Order: sequence, then structure tokens, then C-alpha cells
Amino acid sequence: MEQLHRVQRYLERIQSIYSGCSHQYKYVEYYEDDVVSFFIHCHHLLDWLILNNPSDTRKKELNDFVNSHEELKICADLCNGKKHYKLSRTRTGEQPELNGNNWSIVTFTKETGKPVTFFNKYEIIHYTNKYDALELAESCVELWRNKIREMALKAI
Repeated sequence: MEQLHRVQRYLERIQSIYSGCSHQYKYVEYYEDDVVSFFIHCHHLLDWLILNNPSDTRKKELNDFVNSHEELKICADLCNGKKHYKLSRTRTGEQPELNGNNWSIVTFTKETGKPVTFFNKYEIIHYTNKYDALELAESCVELWRNKIREMALKAI
């Protein structure tokens, strides 16, 4: 599924940022854009799956699935909060915030030939809880993979 592959690519970008990637952007905020884009695309797997089989039953099943997992509800609220500036309705009761102000850039001498490297970790703050963005992202992907697998098995 095209959207799941896109989500996987954004997840790989977050993993790369966490492990240290070649500093390629003009501004460090571009890395945060990659993290936000992951959550937007991850939540929109819901729309892709509903449109793939647009029955009311499927829509309810998938919305119930999202609402039964705290990770996916936070993903949904982060996605919609970033897209629309402020949430008019939430799945969790509060708009999660992304924090990633602990970045570092490591440079090496010309003699080593190594590039400038960017490192960062992001957290999602929801109420008083703090979630590591990479752990939350990996959990969301795993939940969606399992749901897609389950739906495929039902279709057989």
C-alpha cells in the first residue's frame, strides 16, 4: 500500500535523525518538519483504508481501532493540530505538542573527511506525559501493520 510505504520512509527519517544523519538542511526546523510529516501521513492511513473499502462498517471499525489505542489517538490529535493550527475536536481531550530543542550538530576536521552530522530526539507532550517521538512512531506503525494484516486475512 502506497501510504504505508510513505509512512515507513518518514519513520526511517526519524530513525536517521535519532542515530545521527548527514546535516543536509539549511535550518534545523526542517528535521522537525520530517517528524510532523510522519504523524500526518501515519494518521492518514486511516483515510486510505476507509477509501479502499468505503462502507460505514469499515469506517466505524477503523475509527474504533484508532480510538482503542492511545498511541494512534495522540498521532491523530498531533496530526490534526499541526494541520489546522488548533483542534476543534480531539480524540484525547488535548492537543499534543512536539518538542525537539535538544539538537546537536557534530563537525569533524577536514582530515577525517567525515560530514557534519545532525542529532536530535523529539518528545511529544500530552497533558503531563512525555512520549519519545520515535518510540511513539514505531508503535503506531506496528499497530497499523497488524491491523492491515488482520484486514487482509479477513478478506481471504
